[in-house]
Amino acid sequence: MGRKGSRYSVEEKLFYVGLVRDDGMSTKAVERIHGVRHDQVKQWLERYEANGVDGLKTKRTQRKYSQELKLEVVQKYLAGNTSYPQLAKEYSIPNHGVIVQWVSLYTSGKLPQATRRATPMKDGRKTTQTERVEVAQWTIANEHNYVEATKRFGVSYGQVYAWVKKFKQGGESALADRRGKAKEDHGQLTELEQKDLEIKRLKARLEYVSTEAALLKKLQEIERRNAAQTSNIKLFNSSHKR
Repeated sequence: MGRKGSRYSVEEKLFYVGLVRDDGMSTKAVERIHGVRHDQVKQWLERYEANGVDGLKTKRTQRKYSQELKLEVVQKYLAGNTSYPQLAKEYSIPNHGVIVQWVSLYTSGKLPQATRRATPMKDGRKTTQTERVEVAQWTIANEHNYVEATKRFGVSYGQVYAWVKKFKQGGESALADRRGKAKEDHGQLTELEQKDLEIKRLKARLEYVSTEAALLKKLQEIERRNAAQTSNIKLFNSSHKR
């Protein structure tokens, strides 16, 4: 088993980076031959490409990240179309495991802080099971627009994300509050509550589809106008040539 990354000298790191960059060896081949973890070599390679030799030097002081940066990175990850390593590279974060920890804290209802100690989120609020189901259904009906859901229902991003995930995995009963005496009929909603939620879900989906249809209609109208203008320009140019 190889040593920890901080126990390698800059010269050693450069040697292994060179095997990949200059000699065309894969990181797994380096691990097999030299016993250095391939993910460690890959990390050194990314740091070298981003900051040169300075990126391979051991930093004695732990970097602190602002609360705003943490939230920005977390929400960008939750929005999709990216990965932990990509975000780590984009924001110059040495270890993408840090981002994994931030996301875990955020989605469990804790706000990442500049220090290691996490505190409960202040922008969340107490909700009933019916409200949680409604929020989850609305978010799913609106193509997982978490940001808009937070504005519409006055809850936190982390709450919405967690409720949608639980709802997908276990349905309505998964959103019941089972702590202490705060049980809600073992997670079973009444028939009237279920019908009311279904109506709201259908309305939310109808609103979303209607908005999409209106946008499509407007786009088609713009395309028709552009086509007509192009046709008129061609006719004008043709008449002048004669």
